[in-house]
Amino acid sequence: MNKHHHLPLIIGVLLTAGASWAQVQTTEPGETVERHLPPDQALKRWSQDPSLLDSERGDRLEVRQVAAEEYETVKLKNVVPPIRFESGVAQIPRDYVDKLNTILETMRHRKNVRLHFVGHADSQRLSDALVRVFEDNAGLSRERAGEVAEYFKNALSLPPEAITYEWFGDTEPIASNQTEEGRALNRRVEVEVWYDEVRDTVKDEEVVVSDDIKRIKVCRMETVCKLRYREGHGRRARVRNLVAPLRYVDETTPVSEAFVTQVGQAL
Repeated sequence: MNKHHHLPLIIGVLLTAGASWAQVQTTEPGETVERHLPPDQALKRWSQDPSLLDSERGDRLEVRQVAAEEYETVKLKNVVPPIRFESGVAQIPRDYVDKLNTILETMRHRKNVRLHFVGHADSQRLSDALVRVFEDNAGLSRERAGEVAEYFKNALSLPPEAITYEWFGDTEPIASNQTEEGRALNRRVEVEVWYDEVRDTVKDEEVVVSDDIKRIKVCRMETVCKLRYREGHGRRARVRNLVAPLRYVDETTPVSEAFVTQVGQAL
């Protein structure tokens, strides 16, 4: 009986002239010898336990830069002269409606166009009757700005978002409050036209990233034949078992169509 002895496999660097035998590493048969990875290296797990998928999966928040629009408000002041008040009544010239309507028509291509009214008052103390209604000059200027804003909203048929107003009381005079002429100039509502300039920009935004596991199908490759050439011989190759052998019992066994088809495919 022939006995087969398993000899240790020898792997390592190719020995060159003068190389030491200390460079050769040996391993026992059956041990993986393709590559020994460092024990402290973090490995990516390619296979997943289906029972752990539900507990390991989950969405997460991630900050990314996204395209956005940035608005800058442009304020056109003194588009028409200020509206004056006399004896608590607004003096609105008749042509103001036409002037403001023309201005708005020329700005249809602008974004978020709106009329803005700013109320002011003189520094005269209010009478007791006015104090009960407006409380002080700030309240009086607020009421005047709101009154003018409501008037132009109705006269120009503007939506509520196209009208804004604010007030400053007697804190921003443009003339002396020591004279009647100066106080008359300070009792006013200024008219401004606002619109927004839009610029493209980027901003950081939190987005939800789904943590779904992507699955791929891995196919194994198998060698069905090998071609080997010998030096000095013609480059011929004999391929065995490319077609399953034809089995027959006797000389009357027919050649099946399937066998003929396999031979044709092999050629």
